[in-house]
Amino acid sequence: MTDRDTFQSWLTAYGAAWEKLDAEAYLPLFSEDAAYYWTPFEAPHRGHDAILAALVDAIARQGDPSFSATVIAVEGDIGWAQWSCSFTRKGTDDPVRIEGVLKAVFRDGKCCEFREWWHALEPGQGDLMRDIDA
Repeated sequence: MTDRDTFQSWLTAYGAAWEKLDAEAYLPLFSEDAAYYWTPFEAPHRGHDAILAALVDAIARQGDPSFSATVIAVEGDIGWAQWSCSFTRKGTDDPVRIEGVLKAVFRDGKCCEFREWWHALEPGQGDLMRDIDA
């Protein structure tokens, strides 16, 4: 069972790992057999090795990330949060902003199932980048 404060602490640690671009720092947050669903339509990354490989690949293209998250709800071992992250795309310095919702299921204090639903705003998406501060 988890509570709002425990879940917020977990989200803070998740965000700190992202902001440090430290894929290894994510691993203590997840159970050894965790399933990480990057998007609803991709097969999950299962286990520490697969999660680490996916995160190493993703953060290799990011610079200066800034992450924030707000707890939406916690019920039993399940936490829901709204999150956002902004960073620059390495090589182009293009600004990227991501907004999403996540669901984290916990077992023995670690996340065993992680699901995200998100969308990214990047240059080239019509007039959005001109109209919105990314």
